[in-house]
Amino acid sequence: MATKAELEAELKQLREELAARDAATEVKETSEVDAEPEMDDESPSLEADIGEILAELEEFPHKQPLMFALGAFAVGYLIGRMK
Repeated sequence: MATKAELEAELKQLREELAARDAATEVKETSEVDAEPEMDDESPSLEADIGEILAELEEFPHKQPLMFALGAFAVGYLIGRMK
């Protein structure tokens, strides 16, 4: 079992690492705001947006099952009515 002093030392180290990570994130965000947008076909922001959309789509049936069921019914109905 770890002693109180060891746990406090580990906690201090973890807080320092967290502060360093937060500082690095702030620097990265600041540099992204200052940077000009790139005109690549697949920019990192586009990939991030697609990832967010896919994550939301994966969670949607679990968060709102009634809306998911109604949407599936509506899509099925529309596809069934097409000729």
